[in-house]
Amino acid sequence: MSIRGRRGFTILEAVIALAVVGLAGVSALEAMGAEIRAADRAAEAYTLAALAQDRLAVIASVSPRTLSALPDSLARGTFLPPFAMYRWTGSVQRVAGARELYDVTVTISSERRDYAVRTRLFRPLPTGILR
Repeated sequence: MSIRGRRGFTILEAVIALAVVGLAGVSALEAMGAEIRAADRAAEAYTLAALAQDRLAVIASVSPRTLSALPDSLARGTFLPPFAMYRWTGSVQRVAGARELYDVTVTISSERRDYAVRTRLFRPLPTGILR
């Protein structure tokens, strides 16, 4: 039987097939890596949002007099382990023209990104004999 009469792949066809399979494999691995990075970013964003809501709840629970002059313990700090790599800053400002409205901003910072939550609080000053 002659060489031309054999059935099968030539070396060029085999190299092209391996290149196609290799490119498909690299593309699949890259897609999987992107999915893992997206999941990691989502987990960090969830943690940042939860920590920011926690700090916002603490600031929202203080009296109107404390909101006017936020103490350093509420204005900045770090979290306990396992969140020791995160730090927060909080700021409170009165809304111009409204005596009992406050703009509150809490920012949580990590090595990779910052996350801020802003809200407006209504805190009337107590009147009368009940304080």
